[in-house]
Amino acid sequence: MTALRRVLTLVAQHRMFSIVTGLVILGGAVVSANFVAAGELSGRTVVLDPGHAGDEPGASAYGVIERESNLDIAQRVRTILEARGAHVVLTRNSEARPRDVPPEATGVTATFIDLQSRVAIANAARADVFVSIHSNSYPDSSVRGGDAWYTSLRPFAADSKRLAALCIEGVNTALQEKGYPIRAREAMDDAQFVDAAGRGTPMFVLGPERDVSRAELVERGVNPAVVGIHPDAPSWRTSATQMPGTLLELLYISNPDDAALLKDEPTRYAIARGIADGIARFLGAPAS
Repeated sequence: MTALRRVLTLVAQHRMFSIVTGLVILGGAVVSANFVAAGELSGRTVVLDPGHAGDEPGASAYGVIERESNLDIAQRVRTILEARGAHVVLTRNSEARPRDVPPEATGVTATFIDLQSRVAIANAARADVFVSIHSNSYPDSSVRGGDAWYTSLRPFAADSKRLAALCIEGVNTALQEKGYPIRAREAMDDAQFVDAAGRGTPMFVLGPERDVSRAELVERGVNPAVVGIHPDAPSWRTSATQMPGTLLELLYISNPDDAALLKDEPTRYAIARGIADGIARFLGAPAS
């Protein structure tokens, strides 16, 4: 094997690195070639948002607490992406809320402040993508599988939809490889989302900025004074993430089989690998 072929073979074997144009000096001659200079995702910033925190555990059943499961999977995704060169920021790295919440803020008010903190963290990081990690729950325990949400109400809606589709496809593929016959669902638009009270509002961490009236805040259980709204102010303007984003619902904790999968170490790794593959593909790198 010639020296040039040895170099090119080594380059081809290192799939975890990106290829950039450079110069390789062989036998005193200068030869134009491709060589490995940095990780495939070098220069890319990914914000992972493990849903729920603090006194808000999220869904809980069959020994699985969503707050803890979300964080565990997010940390696994971070490890995989960092190995490929990405800069990864977690909105929280413990069971505590991302930022200190005033002691007088409780319940929905604390969650409202918490969610704004997550948006602020993503924007401060100047992230390329934002991925919020959750698991689902439903009164009918036979419902199972995963979902990915995006919003059509942003200028980068098409990118968000593609990110959502690639992430849920990655998770589906990883779980199918483990023998779990998950039913693939198309990415869903949260502009069609209607909450329990019948309000059609986008998910907070995905949707656009909007003016929320004092009356709506009170109706939702938010204390305007604790949030910092002046007594004379009729409304409050929310912040919004400024990059493509998706919210993933990874299996249904309310389903005993899905919950068992979420407690299984190899399955958690498979889910994390699927999410990481989806993000990598969105950013122009191959799946692992």
